[in-house]
Amino acid sequence: MSRDIVVVGAGVIGLSAALALSEEGYKVKIIAKHLPTDPLNSQYTSQWAGAHFRPYPSKSDKDYEESKLARKTLKRFKRVAVEEPWSSIKFIEGIDYLETQGLYGVKSRGYFEELTNMKEISKDKLPKNVSFGAKYDTWIVNSPLYIQYLQRKLTFEYGVQFERQEIGSLKQVSQSNPGSIVVNATGLGVQYNGGLDPNSFVIRGQTLLVRAPKGNPYENKTITHQSSDGSWTFLIPRPLDGGLIVGGTKQVGDYQTTPKIEDTKAITSRAKVLFPEVFIDGELDIRNINVGFRPARKGGIRIESEQIDNQQLVHVYGFGGMGYETSWGAAEEVLKLVKLLSRDSKL
Repeated sequence: MSRDIVVVGAGVIGLSAALALSEEGYKVKIIAKHLPTDPLNSQYTSQWAGAHFRPYPSKSDKDYEESKLARKTLKRFKRVAVEEPWSSIKFIEGIDYLETQGLYGVKSRGYFEELTNMKEISKDKLPKNVSFGAKYDTWIVNSPLYIQYLQRKLTFEYGVQFERQEIGSLKQVSQSNPGSIVVNATGLGVQYNGGLDPNSFVIRGQTLLVRAPKGNPYENKTITHQSSDGSWTFLIPRPLDGGLIVGGTKQVGDYQTTPKIEDTKAITSRAKVLFPEVFIDGELDIRNINVGFRPARKGGIRIESEQIDNQQLVHVYGFGGMGYETSWGAAEEVLKLVKLLSRDSKL
């Protein structure tokens, strides 16, 4: 491959895109403010993710396109879980419980497709107040370990260079890397001439990392429960002895980096009713309170190419809480766009 690639951003999206490109023979460099081996930082969202795959019914064509990215990621993760278990990817049973079923109950597109062992739970086996439930095979991942796995693979298998730098504009990257294609995986979408995509916004998430009792019934299950008030309560085991994530919150436009006592109390209170088996002597054994900011975007994910001042750009950002779930599908789309740009530059 003749074109060098500079990926800006080392979250799960940027790392996955870099890996897809490296596997195809492109020479890749990653520039980022935060790297996977850094101490935990609320601004580095990929360190804090649960993370698991939970399908959802599509309300729009855009939702459906995103669900297809998630299916591509699911397919990739099935292989990696077997071939590279140290990646921390693990397949277990996923369970959804909804007190208000909405589109879930009519099995709208984007929900049931391409999932193994997907089935609706009979009404007589649903918990109290739940109107719809489903089971399916899904994956979980220990997010800090997974992004470190990606960094090691990129560094030692493909020779990718990592450069720590805070980027104020893509033009800055272009000027210091002439002739390269720039992949913009900056979460909130740093723009060519500076600033962020005006359609981007954050969704604050707070979760609890806990030590659960041995032999609890959720060691090999990830469960998501939607209450009638719209709140979500979930359990996500972290593979390789990473504890249990109990969550969570979705607070649009909230930039508070420190944990909120009221959020911790609310999550704990809901979990005590729904999942009492993860409590020890009546209390959650909380080992860390996680705060992160999901980088969302009005209009959904942006994956497209653009040319400004003869600089070829590929944008891949705005994933909100879907970063891990769509990471490999998004990486494949980036690869397609880079191939097109590389081909066109030779014409």
